[in-house]
Amino acid sequence: MSILELRNIYRDRLNVSNQECDYIYKVILEDLCYIDPIKIALDPNFIVPENSKKLILDSLNRICDNYPLDYIISKKNFYGYDFFVNEGVLIPRPETEELVKWILENNKNLKGTKKVIDLCSGSGCIGIVISKENNNMDVTLSDVSEKALEVCNRNKINLNSNVKSIKLDLNSKLQHPKKYDLIVSNPPYLSTKEAHKIGKNVKYEPEIALFAPINKPLHFYEKIFEFASTNLNKNGEIYLEINPIFIEDFSQLLSRFNPNDVNFRDDFRGKKRLVKVLF
Repeated sequence: MSILELRNIYRDRLNVSNQECDYIYKVILEDLCYIDPIKIALDPNFIVPENSKKLILDSLNRICDNYPLDYIISKKNFYGYDFFVNEGVLIPRPETEELVKWILENNKNLKGTKKVIDLCSGSGCIGIVISKENNNMDVTLSDVSEKALEVCNRNKINLNSNVKSIKLDLNSKLQHPKKYDLIVSNPPYLSTKEAHKIGKNVKYEPEIALFAPINKPLHFYEKIFEFASTNLNKNGEIYLEINPIFIEDFSQLLSRFNPNDVNFRDDFRGKKRLVKVLF
């Protein structure tokens, strides 16, 4: 079967515009089959090898079932870096890039070393980018999930990062012995009531990385502030991605911990999704 015939099968089956369909097809060709997509234009009669044809058609079936393209190619670009991703971690979002950018902007003239911990690291995208972009950031990745930590360590190696990684359960009462100057986290913050509103492809992402406990949408923020009360150095700062739906509840929770300063920031969609807290 030719490369053009396969492209047309994608166009026939995917319920998206030809432009979006062609983008998906080219990604599959290049990242999964290692076939240069330019062949579609320059050599439309190019016969796709049988093993690649199978990969292409199998991928199409999965995409039709709303399986994320990023999981198919095991890759997601975040802040200019290609991160390995699988079903053990959340797929990095553009809103989280804004959180990283905010941290880097506020620390671009940093002198000396700042100890950073990325709580609920997932793929490690936040902490690894911070460490790559600012050599004065001494970053530790942490997660309760062994699968997530495996992905973190794989990305650490792939991206030649000097981050450290530890297993840390925010629900545990065990004391963590180290202190940090900066805490950053994009914890699970969706309520189960929002499950029907999110995209169909999200069903393949780990629930542990998406949803807060039932009837406790701010559970992990409370745990992060409790962690900070014993593990954040004086004049330390916390950067968080939050759920705009619970902004008032979040503010009430935060007031219990007597912060010195709180600064909210809208994401690119105009939703109050980011916050910086000084203690």
